[in-house]
Amino acid sequence: MNNGEVLLNVEKLEVVYHNISTAVQGVSLQVRQHQIVAALGVNGAGKTTTLRAISGFLGTDDAKVTEGKIEFMGNSIQNKPPHAISMKGVLLVPERDKLFENLTVEENLDVCTPLAGTKLSRKDLLERVYTYFPVLGNLKSRLGGYLSGGERQMLAISSAILCGPILLLIDELSLGLAPLVVEELLNLLKVIRDEQDVTILLVEQNAMAALEIAEYGYIMENGRIVFAGDPERLKSHQDIQEFYLGQGDRESRKSYRDVKQYRRSRRWYG
Repeated sequence: MNNGEVLLNVEKLEVVYHNISTAVQGVSLQVRQHQIVAALGVNGAGKTTTLRAISGFLGTDDAKVTEGKIEFMGNSIQNKPPHAISMKGVLLVPERDKLFENLTVEENLDVCTPLAGTKLSRKDLLERVYTYFPVLGNLKSRLGGYLSGGERQMLAISSAILCGPILLLIDELSLGLAPLVVEELLNLLKVIRDEQDVTILLVEQNAMAALEIAEYGYIMENGRIVFAGDPERLKSHQDIQEFYLGQGDRESRKSYRDVKQYRRSRRWYG
């Protein structure tokens, strides 16, 4: 597959929990080879559910894809088990349960094995992990449960790298971390993308930080895509500035969708 070709295609995705509650409705998005793409939105927008649908981890939450399709490298993967999807090269760095708290840093990394067809050896991948995150090399004997939030995120990303992913799914990288740590991790993602030839789909509430490294972004609300575009388009759009980039009066309206409806009504009926 050449750079620029569609690696992940999600089309009209619908996800239902407990057979009654629809969490994602008609979501369509694409991720191209070697891109960093951001899915942005507030808590509860459907971002994590979309990632879990792609990675196959819906079953643990009694949820399933009921409509639409998810294709990775042209092959259908919706509703397949997580191990089958990860064997294809799709690795998830989750928002929760990032590591084994009762194992050391080194032991957490020891359980990760490169997928079949990975170009680099495990030794080479491990050397790169310690180059990207030298602090982990100094903490090899520390239990995972005693790591800071930033160190846990580094270890979770490192564990995924050791598997030799083609597509890396990262859920809420910035959650609970200091701004300087977030900036460092996001910049490292660009280095990892280039050096490991990894494509990245990043789910984030921190839109401003994510758009600093993403080549394309999708805004999600209430389980739907409400806006999409490259970072320049998103950052220059007045509504996006107001509701996702911390600019303007956030108290005056409830959501981006409310603004669209308000302005549409003014235009049609004013």
